[in-house]
Amino acid sequence: MQMNDHKSHVIDDLIAMLGEKAVLRNIDDTESYLSDWHGRFHGAAHAVVLPESTSQVSAIMAYAAERNIVVVPQGGNTGFMGGATPDESGDTILLSLRRMNKVRDFDAKNMSMTVEAGCILQNIQDIAEDSGLYFPLNLAAKGSCTIGGNLGTNAGGLNVVRYGTTRALTLGLEVVLMGGEVLDMLSGLRKDNTGYNLKDLFIGSEGTLGVITAATMRLFPKPIAVSTAFAEVRDVDAAVELLHRAQAASGGMVEAFELIPADIMHVLFEAFPNIQHPLATIGEMNVLIEIGSTNPADNEVDGNGSAPIRRIMETILGSAFEDELVIDATIASGDAQRDALWDVRESSPESHKRAGKVVRSDVALTQSSLAPFYADMVAGIKEIDPNIRICGYGHIGDGNLHFNLIQAAGGDPDFEAKTPKMLKLLYDTVTKYDGSISAEHGIGQVKREQLAQIKAPAILHTMRAIKGALDPKNLMNPGKVI
Repeated sequence: MQMNDHKSHVIDDLIAMLGEKAVLRNIDDTESYLSDWHGRFHGAAHAVVLPESTSQVSAIMAYAAERNIVVVPQGGNTGFMGGATPDESGDTILLSLRRMNKVRDFDAKNMSMTVEAGCILQNIQDIAEDSGLYFPLNLAAKGSCTIGGNLGTNAGGLNVVRYGTTRALTLGLEVVLMGGEVLDMLSGLRKDNTGYNLKDLFIGSEGTLGVITAATMRLFPKPIAVSTAFAEVRDVDAAVELLHRAQAASGGMVEAFELIPADIMHVLFEAFPNIQHPLATIGEMNVLIEIGSTNPADNEVDGNGSAPIRRIMETILGSAFEDELVIDATIASGDAQRDALWDVRESSPESHKRAGKVVRSDVALTQSSLAPFYADMVAGIKEIDPNIRICGYGHIGDGNLHFNLIQAAGGDPDFEAKTPKMLKLLYDTVTKYDGSISAEHGIGQVKREQLAQIKAPAILHTMRAIKGALDPKNLMNPGKVI
């Protein structure tokens, strides 16, 4: 009874602060906020609150600090690591930033945009493109993920090879600390060497240090001329060599470079039989390459019907054919074919979900380690189960692999029993090659124990000291990261 009275008082207080419509407490309204995207984690809360302003967030954080109530910030709730899901205790305020979705400033001369944390990534891209500019962060969940969530996990995506992660795209932040203090760091400056770089501390912190309420993001000239190709390559080593050649031949214009093995295509075409096959046969190892130029001249078609951007791609692939790096290839002849090639890559995560049981991963290696890592993993996984479908794919332009393992076709009742052994092999092999267990998905709840095992004690001590300084009561998204 006392617990119910306490919860009732909290809800009443939140309604008084934010208004009735901003405080969700019925199960039908809160269910989608209290479970993660994969349905793996489920939690409880006093209420889900949806503030509309930084001042309201500040009031919530001051109230939570005074009453010792945990706060779990949440963006679009599209994460993979359970980082935005509360525990089952119920003594939590789930703070959703979705209603904070305004563009506060658009500075075309500075090529920057200041947006609130609840802005949908796709909307930011569209606003930039309407002004002839480009926001290059590109994720499969762009239609539902929010920039606040992207900042919280330092999201990567398809275009990191050219533009960097979300951190590299961020000029400034606004953050609310536990207790309600607001850090206004929304400067559009590209250089500001005045003490500690606090914004980078909060980017990638997964809501454990403060609530990101707004950000100033970098914009770029929009690529006007684009050439996209799909190629079967000899092996992973050949793919890395092809990447380096593409970077050199294009003058650093590689927008995306994605590794796509045969198993992922078999899974894809099972789930989506209407997706067009890019090549006549499914090669053992393939890459999707895109280069882009902001120079309109690179898109001008000559008398032979060829544009300079296409001729660059033809030169890249032609020399790779001669040196037996590439076995077969196709270059998109227009937007429709380009979209068809990208369907192969962008529909892959959903096809994994439909395939049933999956061990997902998000690891990073140096480019020089990608081929030996891949070979070691394939050999090790086949010893565990030769029928598991090995879908090690991803953004090898920046060394990020999603080495996903999918149950054998037709199902596998023993799959869960094999999972711990497969994950141990994965993390041991990543550590062997000095890689990272998380490239872009974050740590959340899923990888917290692995992080504690692989990070040097001095680094973990420093991380805990920072957490303790900013959140001494451990009320900011506890149980995540550290």
